[in-house]
Amino acid sequence: MRTVARGYGGAHQRARRRALANLHDGDACCRCGGPMFRGQPLDLDHDDNDRNTYNGLAHTTCNRSAGALRGAMLRYTAHIPRQTRVW
Repeated sequence: MRTVARGYGGAHQRARRRALANLHDGDACCRCGGPMFRGQPLDLDHDDNDRNTYNGLAHTTCNRSAGALRGAMLRYTAHIPRQTRVW
């Protein structure tokens, strides 16, 4: 899947560059709350429910771990049969 289809097109890349330009060393990661510093691998984190909004900058490991966990949970719950009767 292309980066544009996943929400990482030109607009996202510009927003990430702006966020990185405004980063102050020690600003908190939007996922873990830990300090972030220039030169660290950082992502611009999408909102989990609305991919058109951003939470802010996050450590790459925090952002991608959250995305992987969410994807795994969606795959897992897709296979659980839904109860159709109320007992």
